[in-house]
This record gives sequence, structure tokens and C-alpha cells, in this order.
Amino acid sequence: MAKPETMDKMIADAPKPGAIDEMPLETYEDYKAYNAAARKENKRLKILRYPCRPCPEELHPTDRVIFGRVDQPENALPVFLSNHLIHFQKTLYPGKPYDLPRVVINYLADKGVPVWKRFVNDDGSEETRISHKAPRFNLRSTYAE
Repeated sequence: MAKPETMDKMIADAPKPGAIDEMPLETYEDYKAYNAAARKENKRLKILRYPCRPCPEELHPTDRVIFGRVDQPENALPVFLSNHLIHFQKTLYPGKPYDLPRVVINYLADKGVPVWKRFVNDDGSEETRISHKAPRFNLRSTYAE
């Protein structure tokens, strides 16, 4: 019976995909394609050879919104979002218009105060679950230049 190969030998023998190293990173779609290929290749190799690269803020699709807060209408909000899509760090002041990336808008829109409610299941038992989230931020779209 053959002895199992070591992980280093398997990595050395794995085909080196040259296509992922020469992928252009000029647009938002290029970054998305690169990160998808990197995740696929890392899963195949079972190591982190190709780290995901967040797309620069300038390349993200943006929307013009007027930012506002429900809970503290006069206080600024420091926003820090760093994941595989974007690295964003900015302080937002209520009442001012911003050109925000859609990833950040979705992140802020998802933040909310959970509202708990008692539900009756089909079998007659009761359960407490989150009914919905009360929004904490106003993100009004504006179309003026």
C-alpha cells in the first residue's frame, strides 16, 4: 500500500493556474471575477494561496443619498466596513448628501433595532421571534446634481 503524500508534495504537484495571476483588476466586475476564481482555487487546494482583494471604493457603483439618523438626529456616525467587497471608513453627518457605494447603503439599511413578537406555531406552542427591524438610519435617494 502506498504511503499518503504530504500536503507540501500535493501543493507542489498541483497545477499552477496562470490565469488567476494575470487577471486584470481594473473594474468592479474584474474584482468580483478574481475573488470568485480565488475562492474556487483556494477550496480546491485547501489552502489560502490567493487572498480575496477588496475592490477600491472608486470602482464601486454608487448612489447619491441624504443620510439621516432616527435615534440621534444630530450626531455624526462613523462607518467602518471592511470585508471581501470593500474597505470603507468615513464619518457621515446627518442631512448631508453623499455618494455612497451600494454595499455600504445595504449595510446601513440592514442595521436596525429588532422588534420581538410572540408567535403561535401550528401545533399550538408559542415562540418568541424577531418580527422585523425598526430602521435606525434614513437613506433618502436624491437625483439632483
